[in-house]
Amino acid sequence: MNQLEILQWFTQLQHPFLTEFARIFTFLGDEEFYFLILPLVYWCISKTTGFRLFYIFIFSMYVNSFMKIYFAVERPIGAEGVNNLFLDSAKVGSHYPFDSFPSGHAQGSMTLWGYLAYKSRSMAFIICSAILILLISISRLYSGLHWPTDIIIGICLGLGIIIAAIFMDKFISSLGVGFQWLLVIIAPFIMLLIFPEAEGFKFAGILLGAGIGYLLEGKLVNMKISSSLIRKVVAFAVGIAGMFAIQVGLKEVFPQEYIFDFIRYGLIGVWGLLLAPIVFVALRIYEKDDKQHFFKV
Repeated sequence: MNQLEILQWFTQLQHPFLTEFARIFTFLGDEEFYFLILPLVYWCISKTTGFRLFYIFIFSMYVNSFMKIYFAVERPIGAEGVNNLFLDSAKVGSHYPFDSFPSGHAQGSMTLWGYLAYKSRSMAFIICSAILILLISISRLYSGLHWPTDIIIGICLGLGIIIAAIFMDKFISSLGVGFQWLLVIIAPFIMLLIFPEAEGFKFAGILLGAGIGYLLEGKLVNMKISSSLIRKVVAFAVGIAGMFAIQVGLKEVFPQEYIFDFIRYGLIGVWGLLLAPIVFVALRIYEKDDKQHFFKV
């Protein structure tokens, strides 16, 4: 079977009942979901794991967007015998419909759940993560929005980035604070020079803001995540409200130019990793931790 025949087979399985499940798994690979889960880990579970996950995931999506524009593979929209669902989930890139390869849903889910599975070391969580990655990936074939090779390469890229990040982690953690500052400031601008497109400005901006925010948070705030579920819920609600205000509010105010996307996403990164913890401590939702952590586990 060639790629078109495989896709035709998957889309022939479409049924109202299965489509509702596919809708759920599609959402679990959307940007909106990632904007919820990434800060959830940092604010409510572990700052060090959350920061690493944030950096690894955003870099993975940066690579994904760069490859989409570089290869410019057209999505199977309107292909013979292929019924396309959930088109809005595909119209998120600046080069639609020539942004099929590799699949962002497959690569993003592999990066997110794969890294969390590695950190958890729980066999049950690893199995559940593998199933979730598979179902999110299959949902893109079921909905007729990606070619099979898009899915396979997306998963492989996500796995490769996780492996590379694990090997780099000890090296980065061993750097002095001065080198850490140099890294978090210079790396985003190098990424921007390599990829001066709309997505490149957004990803570089949020990484710059997040890196600066994390280093300052460890020095100035040192938020200690409470074990209280109620406090975690309150912190998450306050944090998401602030993030939403920056994301949506500034989008309405700022001109539609790349540099303002860079600033807006940079502020989102600063809010998530520095300003939100300051608010949590100021409101006595969380307390300060006496220890300082920077990049160390």
